[in-house]
Amino acid sequence: MAVPRETEDARAWRCADLGGVELFRATVSEFAFRPHAHEEFFIALTDAGTASPTYRGDKHVIGPGDLIVMNPEEAHAGGPLAGVSWTYRALYPSRDLMRQITAGLPSGMPVMPWFATDVVRDLHVATRLHRFHELSESPRSNALQRETYLAEGLVSLAGRHARFPRAAWSPGREPRAVQVARDYLDEHAEDNVTLRDLAQHAGLAPYHLCRVFRQATGMAPHAYQIQIRVRRAKNLLLAGRPIAQAAAEAGFWDQAHLTRHFKRVVGLSPGRYVAGIYE
Repeated sequence: MAVPRETEDARAWRCADLGGVELFRATVSEFAFRPHAHEEFFIALTDAGTASPTYRGDKHVIGPGDLIVMNPEEAHAGGPLAGVSWTYRALYPSRDLMRQITAGLPSGMPVMPWFATDVVRDLHVATRLHRFHELSESPRSNALQRETYLAEGLVSLAGRHARFPRAAWSPGREPRAVQVARDYLDEHAEDNVTLRDLAQHAGLAPYHLCRVFRQATGMAPHAYQIQIRVRRAKNLLLAGRPIAQAAAEAGFWDQAHLTRHFKRVVGLSPGRYVAGIYE
């Protein structure tokens, strides 16, 4: 089995004039993202190659033109098929941005959409989001043109492929013990939390908590804690902290420990991520 390595030809950046929405493009081979989730929506468009990501309890085959649309905090993992590469573009629209988008639908209600289609195959949506993504790489691109492509793409995506209202997927539907465990891990991300302590806090037996936690979040408690640490490290890096300091403050043993997990979740080393954002 090939050893996972950092993504090739990868770049991450943000559109300051669009509320800081983060964008990413990469070609990956012999690389698999570990199970993780995002605070924002995750939309990935395949340019070339084939991928086999795992999400919503199953593996899926993704090809050119296909869209993966994940809801906030929805776990996913995986990468290209063995022996091939996968070139894709991704954007991470915030919850607030998606509320603004739904306000433009005929219903006129700014509610949170919920996407349940495993693979979105919609040429109209894919073309507009792809064009937006390409234009966003050029600092000389026309702002109005970029925003138009983004708005048309997201409005069509939500109008054709989303479910409403948000209440259908509210985190309150998770078992109470899982929500308590998540909150505890969020509050103690830097601490060396034991499963026994976490289970006691949640009011469940340790192994039972592991099972229901994975069912509800798609990740084991330890993987969830690592994800929270990576998120905090990203925020610290964006605030200007040196990598070693961000690693320590986020709960990692050292810079190497952060770098290893950062690559598995983000697809880039911390240094390359920061360089791309501030390029």
